[in-house]
Amino acid sequence: MKSQCLISFGSNLGDRHALIADAAKAVASLPMVNGMQASRLFETPPIGGPTGQEPFLNAVAAFDTEASAREVLGCLQALETDLGRKRRQRWGARAIDLDVVLHGELVGGGTGLIVPHPRYTARQFVLQPACDVAAHYRDPRFGWTLERLARHIDQGTPSLALVGGDQAIREELCTRLTSQFGVTTFAAKPFAERMRVVGNAPARVTHEHAKTPPVPRVDEASRGDAGKGQVESVICGVKAHEGPWVSAFLPRLPQLTSPETDSVRVPRLVARMQSTTDQTRWPAPHQLWPAGWRWPEYRLEIDDTDWAVSELASALSSMRCPVEPVTTDGAWW
Repeated sequence: MKSQCLISFGSNLGDRHALIADAAKAVASLPMVNGMQASRLFETPPIGGPTGQEPFLNAVAAFDTEASAREVLGCLQALETDLGRKRRQRWGARAIDLDVVLHGELVGGGTGLIVPHPRYTARQFVLQPACDVAAHYRDPRFGWTLERLARHIDQGTPSLALVGGDQAIREELCTRLTSQFGVTTFAAKPFAERMRVVGNAPARVTHEHAKTPPVPRVDEASRGDAGKGQVESVICGVKAHEGPWVSAFLPRLPQLTSPETDSVRVPRLVARMQSTTDQTRWPAPHQLWPAGWRWPEYRLEIDDTDWAVSELASALSSMRCPVEPVTTDGAWW
């Protein structure tokens, strides 16, 4: 059975344009690939990883295939090796980076492969090119088209709600995001005031009678620039300062079909935290996604806290990174 497959290309080392073009030609020539269409070529700044990197060239390609996601990934990784990629450091410079983003209705994976890609939902350098050739593709977990997901990430404020793990880990991540990156964070879930009793029956608690939630943690040093420190919106009943925010709890989420999904009062993504081991760390451990998707998610490994903090900061940056087209169409290869 044929599946719609979406893959991504990236390069910021060596002759970027030639490397991506060679990769696209090689992919299009694979017997398993039918009717490949490439997006425009885009340039984006490096996010996360060591400093001093060159900007990335990024693109995506969409095609039909009867091959499995693992077969596609195997071919992509062989092409990476042929084109000179050396896997040394996460977020480091690379000659070529090829990933499977979506593969039909597949949800899940194993060691070395998770589909849909666990972090693509925050990456405008994947979502914007995808809108060129696969805007109608749907994420099989929550049913949104890539066009709607790209618009959702681009609206409101870059924001994440942490779920999974334990409260202490989530609050530690929030503390470090504030101290290291100046991100506004909400470390404690606000609790409503106890019900008042009228006669022998409890009275309904309204918003007017609810307790004032805790004040968000904001790094004072981050308020020096013009515009910082100004109130932009109210999130979970708390006035949030301008800029990205992260909560250590899951706020109330609207229905996926509701226009309220675009509100700045709700997180752009839910960051689902998971522990891994040395044997199953990167690219991905065996994972079956949970059922009953209520919101677009971003997967976060937390075995290395230092890395997890930088990964969260990178996710927030990826939601708003500039994605500039450098070609007018997808004929660059």
